[in-house]
Amino acid sequence: MRLSALAALISALIFTGTPAPAQQPDRMCADAFEAMESNDDEAVVTALEACLATEALDPQQEVMVYAELASALGRLDRPEDALRAFSFAFAIADTQNAEITHPMIYRNRGIAYAAISDFDRALADLRRARREQPDDALLLTNLGYVYGQLERHAEAVEAFDQLIRVAPDWSGSWLNRSSAFLDLDMYARAVSDARRAVELEPDSGSALNMLCWTLIQDGRAETALPICEQAVATEPETGSIVHSLATALEATGDTRRAYRLFAEAHALAPDDPEITTDYERTRNGNGHRP
Repeated sequence: MRLSALAALISALIFTGTPAPAQQPDRMCADAFEAMESNDDEAVVTALEACLATEALDPQQEVMVYAELASALGRLDRPEDALRAFSFAFAIADTQNAEITHPMIYRNRGIAYAAISDFDRALADLRRARREQPDDALLLTNLGYVYGQLERHAEAVEAFDQLIRVAPDWSGSWLNRSSAFLDLDMYARAVSDARRAVELEPDSGSALNMLCWTLIQDGRAETALPICEQAVATEPETGSIVHSLATALEATGDTRRAYRLFAEAHALAPDDPEITTDYERTRNGNGHRP
């Protein structure tokens, strides 16, 4: 609950394989390339769809265009549409003697599967991509997340170990491994990684909240309390952060304020099951279920 390890659906997918037809080598999906240069994914999708509808593409080019379309749809947080486009790319490759030529296609499809909670398929694609791109930070972030969702927490730690080696100066590397250590009840290691994340980003609400939460889980609520307060001051409208402060307050005996903050956290994040459980447990002001 403390931190969503799933990264944003972004990609570094590039066109590879057979070049555009010789008679117009610079014009295949030209509008899409222009949109890519401006990082306008809505325009990329429109242009690629138009390209597929109007240009004479050979099977290899169609595979590339559908794969790029899928990646753009993923970046727009449209995983179902992305997966449909990936399906076209793979179907063409399977039936028309074309190839899936770039491991990032598997990575991006794996991310899309993870976004719809199809974690087994996500894992298969991400592991395949990792064989060729073992040091891709986005891949490792999502691989660790998927392992966690499948309750394969030791393997999640291993993926995040590699992520830290690849991106040691990104606080997210340490936050993700801290979260995985929590899942293994390795609280001291979780605290250590959260501290490193705060060192890297001292003003990050997510990093402060992870340190707050790991300290609480390690039985050090008194130590956690000022850090929890700082996290809330940084992000007062984030329900999980308010919930962490409430948990610390309850653990240190300030139940009146804790119960008020449990209610506030629930108002900010009413769909979070952990927050809802604590809100229902404390809403009568006695710490027991009504």
